[in-house]
Amino acid sequence: MTEIIRLDAHDPLPETGSFALVIRRFGEDDPNSVVTEIDFFGRHRTMSVAVGADGLPLPWEDVVQGAQREARERGYAVLYAVDRTAGRREQQVLRHHGDHSFGPSVLVDTDEEDGVRGSSMLDRPPGAGFLR
Repeated sequence: MTEIIRLDAHDPLPETGSFALVIRRFGEDDPNSVVTEIDFFGRHRTMSVAVGADGLPLPWEDVVQGAQREARERGYAVLYAVDRTAGRREQQVLRHHGDHSFGPSVLVDTDEEDGVRGSSMLDRPPGAGFLR
């Protein structure tokens, strides 16, 4: 049986080992969207996006249970499940339709190594892999 280990929204992910992961997060190219991925790490890395036949996102618990079945079939002992949209700040962002710049505390998302400054995707340098 594959054990499900549920992580809190801001918990770090494992960095090594053989495990399955289901993660719900904001879309990278569209911060108004939420993406749920199922990743398998270890033997052969694979990743898929969890959507229904209609192309719409599936309910979180349905994805977790489906990922557990798939992980068990593939021989994984552990499935980590983390909803990166479940934190208090993230829930506020969802209520503001993906807008990270509301309220008195502006979200700072800076990664100097990649030349990323500020919370707006418009602040990203040309060619950084983000749609404008």
